[in-house]
Amino acid sequence: MAVLQTLLTGHNITALLIAAVAFLVSLALFSRFRGRRGRGANLPPGPPAWPVLGNLPSLARNPHLQLTAWRGTYGDVFSVKMGLQDAVVVSGKDAIREALVKKAEHFSSRPDLFLMRRNKQQNGLVMSPYGDRWKILRRFSMSTLRSFGMGTGILEEKIDTECRHFCTELETKSGEPFDFTHLLHNAVSNIMCSMALGKRFEYGDPLFLRLMEISERGVELFVTAHVFNIYPVLRFFPVVRKQYKEWMDLSEESIECFMNFIAQHEDGERQEKARDVIEAFRAKLEDDPGSLPDDSLPHLLGDLFVAGMETTANTLRWGLLYLATHPDVQAKVQAELDRVVGRERPPAVSDKPDLPYTEATILEFQRVRTVVPLNLPHCTTADTTLLGYDIPAGTDVLVNLWSLHMDPAHWDNPDTFDPSRFLDDNGQLQLNDSFMPFSTGRRVCLGEQLAKMELFLFLTNMLQRFTFTLPEGARPNFDGILGVTLRPQPYELIATRRE
Repeated sequence: MAVLQTLLTGHNITALLIAAVAFLVSLALFSRFRGRRGRGANLPPGPPAWPVLGNLPSLARNPHLQLTAWRGTYGDVFSVKMGLQDAVVVSGKDAIREALVKKAEHFSSRPDLFLMRRNKQQNGLVMSPYGDRWKILRRFSMSTLRSFGMGTGILEEKIDTECRHFCTELETKSGEPFDFTHLLHNAVSNIMCSMALGKRFEYGDPLFLRLMEISERGVELFVTAHVFNIYPVLRFFPVVRKQYKEWMDLSEESIECFMNFIAQHEDGERQEKARDVIEAFRAKLEDDPGSLPDDSLPHLLGDLFVAGMETTANTLRWGLLYLATHPDVQAKVQAELDRVVGRERPPAVSDKPDLPYTEATILEFQRVRTVVPLNLPHCTTADTTLLGYDIPAGTDVLVNLWSLHMDPAHWDNPDTFDPSRFLDDNGQLQLNDSFMPFSTGRRVCLGEQLAKMELFLFLTNMLQRFTFTLPEGARPNFDGILGVTLRPQPYELIATRRE
């Protein structure tokens, strides 16, 4: 999906060459492919498509916005052409719930993407096809994270520790414009590192910095690299081979890093209670050989590392930007914190029920800038139907969460940042059934409880101690950059210590 950001935007000659080469090398395949996967009489309708390129030119910039606009023309279930491949776009709460919950058995797999095969990422959890392997890894991951205290006071202590380090570092930047991106990513990643690898890193640790560089560069390259999923033959062409090689090299280096952590654990004695995911995985295999796919651990660690960083850190980045541009909301959150928590102790998860406006503000961050607007791609496992349309087996499915959270039928003035939409007439928290920031169904986000704790504790710790403002003359940009997640454009804020 990420190719939509770069293909045919006109910003660089490489994108145009990719399109030209793709057209030439694909013509020979087009007729055969069209006969095998052409739109049938009862497939969902969709916009007209170019030969070979499909709808990619129309989706070159802000695809989540274009797909949401097409929903108004073609309905909650419609088709698009991603190059030569048919994909179905699912929008709106009813269609999403029917696909991911009521018909989960048919809509819970992942597409067989070329790059995922090449770097064996399907051996992990996130991109694993729906089946026995995925079920085994999902059960193991859920039980292991629960045993480490996900959703309990044990995990809260780890997050509190990182919040203290983060705020201490923030103190050194107090009063001056500062880009929070790397500091936030470091802090949030460290929580997952302690759970997955059994180690908390200092922010200046060279190995930690390299892991962060690999992850962040991978996120940047994801946009360009996805073109190889649509047209794999392009990897042989010199004009784009460099990008392909860099993607594969980063993937290999990432796996090597996690293999080294696994090897370090092999030198130690088995503990009575596993202290991290690596120890838990080894213990499970020792107690029940063959119960887990032993080639999956480094890929599982990579999944946890990226998933534990990208969504939470970018939600916080969006949140700080909205607070800086809505000082009235920021002041209300701080007033509620002062009244309920005070300044003498750090906020705790147990305070959450008494902080409804603060919680509503976090929910509004997640709604107004959904950081995974098109979810991760799904794939059908069998011929099925959705809202009366036939969906063949093996069809890629894009779940448009952006359309859900910006639907004027369920949200008044959806483009407006307004935490009060999550409060009832008595000022108490109320949820909307069109709110699914962690998706739904069998592929619902594994780390939902962790993310909720992180968002609450990081935000409350920051606002208890600091007020955030834009530098004089700064013009905030809310358009975002869509890759693995929807990230804010780079920006600076001033964190001022509260007296």
